[in-house]
Amino acid sequence: MTPAPTPEQSERRSAMTRTPILNSADPYAVLGLDRRATPTEIKRAYFELVRQYSPETNSEAFKQVRTAYEKLNSAENKTETDLFLFQPPPQWEARKRRRKLDLDFDPQDILRLMQHSGDLGRASFEEDFRPLEAGRP
Repeated sequence: MTPAPTPEQSERRSAMTRTPILNSADPYAVLGLDRRATPTEIKRAYFELVRQYSPETNSEAFKQVRTAYEKLNSAENKTETDLFLFQPPPQWEARKRRRKLDLDFDPQDILRLMQHSGDLGRASFEEDFRPLEAGRP
């Protein structure tokens, strides 16, 4: 007599018996799995679907199953997939071109700049000179 399955085992079995949705963007739905599926369950579901949708008879369905499995077959890929399923990446937008710099200038602008920061605006230069001291050559 076989022992009664634990609630966790029955939950996993029910997760594995979900019908696969081949046209879904979610790899878990394509493989018919729950998001908490273990690597062993992912591999088992993949091979069951490969037997069902062999590449010789149904190549499109096989490609979708294979793509879903590749997104979940390693811990890194599974983590990345889970992250993007939780929070999808932002929509791609084409880079906007920068506005061109306006390099046109008026000669009056240069004259004003030189008057403001230079000596062109001064009329008296007396503060630049100090008086000579007597006795020094």
